[in-house]
Amino acid sequence: MQMFTHWGTFTKQASLRVALGMAQDALRSHGYQVWDTAGDGDYMVIGGNAQVILTIVCVPQAGNVWIVVNACSADSAVAEGARNSVREKIVRSHQIDPG
Repeated sequence: MQMFTHWGTFTKQASLRVALGMAQDALRSHGYQVWDTAGDGDYMVIGGNAQVILTIVCVPQAGNVWIVVNACSADSAVAEGARNSVREKIVRSHQIDPG
């Protein structure tokens, strides 16, 4: 079986905790299961379904967080669509970091 992967990177003005929360919320808002949650002490959130697996990694930098959204699937269009929709949800998300 051939696998396809699509990824995209961007930076977001947020703390690591908030960025990971946005990533988890983005997965859930699109109906994906979350297997590696935002609050477990690492720098990533992993989720998906029977068709696609998504990995979102957040790297804190001075003043922002660098984020990569990676989607893998046996169907290139499914991977691309999942990456695009989850990435867009995170890009458009706004949360207040309570500290």
